[in-house]
Order: sequence, then C-alpha cells, then structure tokens
Amino acid sequence: MTTIHSAMHDQQVIDAYHPDLRRTRAASQSIIPVDTKLAAGITRFFPQFNDRFEAIAVRVPTINVTAIDLSVTVKKPVKANEVNLLLQKAAQGAFHGIVDYTELPLVSVDFNHDPHSAIVDGTQTRVSGAHLIKTLVWCDNEWGFANRMLDTTLAMATVAFIAVHLHVFSGR
Repeated sequence: MTTIHSAMHDQQVIDAYHPDLRRTRAASQSIIPVDTKLAAGITRFFPQFNDRFEAIAVRVPTINVTAIDLSVTVKKPVKANEVNLLLQKAAQGAFHGIVDYTELPLVSVDFNHDPHSAIVDGTQTRVSGAHLIKTLVWCDNEWGFANRMLDTTLAMATVAFIAVHLHVFSGR
C-alpha cells in the first residue's frame, strides 16, 4: 500500500532544519517520502496480516485529500470488472456510508469534505496476471474520521438510550 498524502502541519514551508533530512525540504515544492506506521497499525488490529502487509507514504503539495494505491494478491483468479462489482456491492451494502464507489473522472479536490472513509475509484482498478489487484482509493482522512466518530457517538448514545428506557442499569 502506498499512501499519497497532502503535506502536513509539521512540514516545512521553506527549506529548514528537521532531524529527518527529507523533511528539511519545502513541502509546497516537493514530493517527499516519509516513514509511516500504517502497516504496524493495520497488523495490530488484523494480526493475520502480520508479515503480509507493508506500506509506504509520500507527501505531496496539495491542501487536503489522500490517495491510496492499494495492491492485493489473491489466490483465485479475478478480473477487474469482478473486483469493481464486489467493491460496488460493499459500498451499497454492508459498508454503505463508510465506503463509496465512483467511476466519475474526479481528482483529489473533488473529495474534499467527503464523509466516506474510502471512495474506490473504479476507473483505476487493474488486474495483472489474474492474481494481482491494484486499485485507487480516495479519502479526506480528517473529515472521514470525524464522521466515523459521529457514527460511533450516535451508536453509543442509542445503546445508552435503550438501556435507560429498558431500565437495564441497576438502581433504576
């Protein structure tokens, strides 16, 4: 997985000192490879991917929105249209509101303030040798995260509301 991420608040506006020499360079004029802990975070929650998942990150001079170049090797042979159909179904079904799917000719700025955590760009899905899937996923990671926190808060409030009204808590 490669994340192509907008410049961050801790990057330099002009060339200046930073312990990481790559980050001494002006963010507004450079594509900058940076370290990421994404693989460690993913395998922490999904240990079955340990030693099977890797990630790199690149910062680019844009204001917002991240693109994720995702490569997955699968056992069974697949075609790009089958992958896209599966991703469309996921976006319309179990992951509705969290994942979206598009085939419109959009660019990063079009996904600014999109509430989804991931928007699959079906026009960029490729399959090589019937087993290597590559696809592009867009996200406004801050806005998507904020929306997931709202979802979590609403779910917790719903559980609390039901518990209070069913007198689940002792002492009521």
